[in-house]
Amino acid sequence: MSIQKKLNYPLWQGPYFVFKCFLILLKLGRSGVFSLIVNNDSFNKKTIFLFKLVDFIFYKKKEEHVGSLLLKCLTNLGPGFIKFGQALSTRPDLIGIETCEYLKKLQDDIKPFPGSIAKQIIEAETKESIDNIFASFEEKPIANASVAQVHKAILKNGEIVAVKILRPNIEKLLFNDFRFFYWFAKCLELCVPNFKRFKLSKNVEVLSEISLNELDLTMEAAAAEELSENFNDHLNYKVPKIYWEITSTNILVLEYVDGIRIDDLETLKKNNHNIRKITETGTEVFFLQVFRDGFFHGDMHPGNILINDDGILVPIDFGIMGRLSNKDRQFLALLLVHLLNKNYKKVVEIHSQANMLGENISHDHLAQAIRAISTPILNKPIGEVSLAKLLGQILTLSKEFNIEVQPQFTLLQKTMLMAEGTTRQINPNINMWNLSRPLIEKWINEADDPFKIFEDWVQKNKLALLKIPELIEKFDEFLSKKMN
Repeated sequence: MSIQKKLNYPLWQGPYFVFKCFLILLKLGRSGVFSLIVNNDSFNKKTIFLFKLVDFIFYKKKEEHVGSLLLKCLTNLGPGFIKFGQALSTRPDLIGIETCEYLKKLQDDIKPFPGSIAKQIIEAETKESIDNIFASFEEKPIANASVAQVHKAILKNGEIVAVKILRPNIEKLLFNDFRFFYWFAKCLELCVPNFKRFKLSKNVEVLSEISLNELDLTMEAAAAEELSENFNDHLNYKVPKIYWEITSTNILVLEYVDGIRIDDLETLKKNNHNIRKITETGTEVFFLQVFRDGFFHGDMHPGNILINDDGILVPIDFGIMGRLSNKDRQFLALLLVHLLNKNYKKVVEIHSQANMLGENISHDHLAQAIRAISTPILNKPIGEVSLAKLLGQILTLSKEFNIEVQPQFTLLQKTMLMAEGTTRQINPNINMWNLSRPLIEKWINEADDPFKIFEDWVQKNKLALLKIPELIEKFDEFLSKKMN
């Protein structure tokens, strides 16, 4: 069954969703979240007015910090909202540094379920006693995330492993959140027809499918292995080993990594790690994943990236991964380069070539509009330039210029925001896009190289091409028989 059919809701749930929407608005308002963004220039005046109105009605100021209130609110609302909070925790430019510090707890500090239940899940999945699998198993988890928690264990052969176990009933809880998001998106598209161009419901479908796939840990193991193969020769990026013999739908066993979070600057400096090198490696890895491979880590919050003793970046969660076709990658590469070069006519041109513009749209007028929203962002100090934010601003032009929003870039934009936020936290004087520019430009030139195109075609058709000598030999035998 398609994800769209799964998300479709019975009509009787409509009134329930309306009531739920009111309760969510009430809880978010009382947490003070809208007070954080009323002075943010990322939103238009009408949206700011609405935020101010909701904030005035619901927010009751307390001695407790807004970040603490928001943390409790999102945790109580459910796993879908926790994921939203994880994304917010990398955006100090939107909600402030202090609030981000509170929301970082959503990355790996959710209330755990008992270790005794974790053992029961393992034994039910493996049909083995816990003592037959592990020499030791720590009941207290070392990390507690929104959909799973991780326990440290030692295998019978002495190898130290991390055991990831899905939360009980998590699929139902997460699905209910996404069904609500889908209903809300459909309501917006119905009540405000201009919102259809944003393809909100389609975006929810894409994110739902990716997030629900996260609940099959064999899929996560496969994603980790593919990422490992892609970076097999990279010296500064290492994916942990997967133990397939103990991995199942609800359990993932992988190599234990003793490392420091990428945003724990104090500890990194204390251990003499090179912060600039870490930033450069992270930027290079992001580029290679998105442009070279078209297969990227879709949940790059700081809690998912560790630095080991050798200064190597180690990703530790592979539940949410994204893919881009070669066509999508070429469009994105050209878009980023033209924006960085402030060539706004070229930005419009590639949108037109991709059939993303409506009919009778003035290209000059659109180029001028893109210049107007790009200049304030690109003219900021280098550490404050946000291309992810700029792409979001360009989306606001979709109504006026009938630009068709592409759902396949939704997860990528979220990943870009997280990558920028993380880079800005650990090294505010470096802009990841300036580091990426030479790599992107080189990739564009190689992508247009006729020999490279032919080489890619050969790689894709390798199996068929390997049969050519055999076919020629059979054809030669056939001719020989005919001639004799």
